Amino acid sequence: MNRPNFLVIGAQRAGTTLLHRLFATHPDVYVPFQRKEVHYFDWYFERGDAWYAGYFPTERASRRYVAVGEVTPDYLAHAQAPRRIHDTLPGCRLIAILRDPVDRAFSWYQYSRRNSAEQRPFERFVDEDATAVEYGLYHKHLTRYWEFVPEHAIKVLIYEDLIADPLRESQALESFLGLSRPFPDPTALLAERVNAGPVPRHRGAFAFARRVGGFLMRHDVNWPARMAKRFGVREWFGEEGEVPALDPSIRNRVSARFLEDTIRLGKVLDRDLLEVWHLGRAAGGAPRNRAR
Repeated sequence: MNRPNFLVIGAQRAGTTLLHRLFATHPDVYVPFQRKEVHYFDWYFERGDAWYAGYFPTERASRRYVAVGEVTPDYLAHAQAPRRIHDTLPGCRLIAILRDPVDRAFSWYQYSRRNSAEQRPFERFVDEDATAVEYGLYHKHLTRYWEFVPEHAIKVLIYEDLIADPLRESQALESFLGLSRPFPDPTALLAERVNAGPVPRHRGAFAFARRVGGFLMRHDVNWPARMAKRFGVREWFGEEGEVPALDPSIRNRVSARFLEDTIRLGKVLDRDLLEVWHLGRAAGGAPRNRAR
C-alpha cells in the first residue's frame, strides 16, 4: 500500500493552497487531484489506511515521483494529528507554512464573511471564534510535533518570505523534498490571487451551497466541488465588495494575543518573527486576503 512521504500540515489561511498549486506544477511531485485537503489525520482517521491510500497512486505508479504528499492545513492545530502521523507515516517529512498571525486571523474572518455569511465585526469575531486565535499559536502546535518528529524533519516556511523571494523558498523546498529538478516559474504562480474574492451579495445562498458541497465531500463525492470551481459558480451569487482593511488600532489589540507564542517560536527558529511580520506590513507585505 503506497503512502505519502511528505505532508503540508498548515497553517490554515497561510498559503497552503499556494503550496498545493506549486507542488502540482512539478513533474516529480504528486498531490491528490480529487481534492486539496484530505483531512485523514484529523477528521477521517477512523476510515483507515485503505481509504487514505485511495488518494494516492499505487506503489508501482508512484515510482515516477520523488515526492508524494498532501496538503491539509488543519493538521497543525489538531491535538491528535502529530501522534497519528508519527505512527502511520514514520519518516514522513512535514512542511509548515506560517503567516503573521493577525493577518492569518483576518484572512480567516474574510473567508468566513465570503463563505459562511459571517456578520460580526472582526474584533468580536476574534473574541468568539476559537480558531481565530488558536490557529495562530504556532509555537504551541509545533511543540506537539517536535515531541514525535525531529526538528530537521519539519520544514518551517514563512509566508512573507515566500512572497518576497519565491525562487529562494522554492529552492529550499526542492532541497527538503530531494527534488533534482526546479519548480517551473514559481514567481508567475505566486503572482496569482489565491482564495481571494469579494463577499457574495447573496451570502446566505452561497453559504448553503458551500454546506452542500462540504456534505458531498465528506461522503467522498468530490467531483461537484471541482466542477463548481471550474465553471466559476461563485460568480453566480453576485458581489457585495471587499471586506474593509483592518484598522491599525484593532490590529494592535489583536496582536497582543500572539505576542508570547511568537517570541517563543522566534527563539526556536532563531529569527525575530516580530520584526519579520512588522517589516512585512511596513513594506505592504502579503496581500491581506490572498493566501490560504
